[in-house]
Amino acid sequence: MRGFILNNGFYLSPAQDHKRLRLKEEFNKLGIDIDLLTSVDLNFSIQDSHIHLKNIEKYDFCVYLDKDENLAYAIQKFIPIFNSAQSIASCNDKVETYLKLVDSNLPMPKTIPSLLCYNLSNSQADIKKFLDYVETELSYPLICKQCYGSLGLEVYLINNRQELEQKYAELIKLPLLFQKYISNFRGKDYRIFTIGGKAVASMLRQNETDFRSNIFLGGKGTAVELPQDILSVAENASRALGLTYAGCDVMLDENGQPTLIEVNSNAFLSGIEKASKINITKMLVNYIVSLLKAR
Repeated sequence: MRGFILNNGFYLSPAQDHKRLRLKEEFNKLGIDIDLLTSVDLNFSIQDSHIHLKNIEKYDFCVYLDKDENLAYAIQKFIPIFNSAQSIASCNDKVETYLKLVDSNLPMPKTIPSLLCYNLSNSQADIKKFLDYVETELSYPLICKQCYGSLGLEVYLINNRQELEQKYAELIKLPLLFQKYISNFRGKDYRIFTIGGKAVASMLRQNETDFRSNIFLGGKGTAVELPQDILSVAENASRALGLTYAGCDVMLDENGQPTLIEVNSNAFLSGIEKASKINITKMLVNYIVSLLKAR
C-alpha cells in the first residue's frame, strides 16, 4: 500500500509540517510508504473531458491537508481521500456548514449570512436595511466572520454601529456571516477531536489577551474531560458532515448549554496532542488503514 500526504503548495506552517511528518511516521510504522507532496506537484489539469494528475496511478490513497476543494474532487475521482472532498467543502464555507447541519438538531448560535453583493450602485438604502436587521437581531457586541478563513484571523468583534458599518463596507463583496457573541465564553472554547464520528480527545483553549481562543493567536490548550452532552455535539456534527476526522469547537451559552461554533476538516494535531498526552495521530492512521482494508 502506498499513499501521499498533500499540503498546499504556497504555504507550510510549522503546525502543518508537524502534522504531515507525524502522519508519515505512523504510516511508516505500519509498513505503508508515504510521499509528501504539495498541491503544485500534481500538475492538475482538465482536458478533453478528462482529469489529469501527475503520477496519481502510483498511489492507493491520499491524506489531504489542503482546503482546495477542486483539487480534492479531482483526486477523489481516482483514489480514496481523507477527508472526502464533500466534507472539506462543507467545512470550508462556514455558512454551508450550518446549512448542512440544520436538520441535525444541533445547538448553534444565531447566525445571519451576508447576502451576495457584486454591484454597489444604488445600494445604500438596502445596506442600511440589512445592517439594521443585523443590529436588531444580534445586538452588540456581535461577531463578524469571513466564511472562508483559518486560525481565527478572519473573525472580528463588532462593538457598535460605526464598527459594523466600517467592517461591512470593507468586506461587503466577500462571503460573510454575522453571529451572536457568547460573551461568557470570551477568549475560550472546547476543541474536541473526533475520529470516525467519535470524540477521542478534548482540550480547553483559553486566550487571556484576545476574544479568540486560537492557539495561533496566543491561546493555551489544557486537557479537559467533558460530559457526554458536550461531546455528542461534536460527534453528531462530525457524522452529519461525513468527516473521517475533525476538530470541533464548542462553547457554553449563557445558560450553560453546549453550542457548536465551527467544524474543521483539517484540524492541527500538535496542540491537542500536547495538551491531552494522547497519540491522536496513531489513532487516526489506524482508522484510515481500517477503512482502506475494508474497501
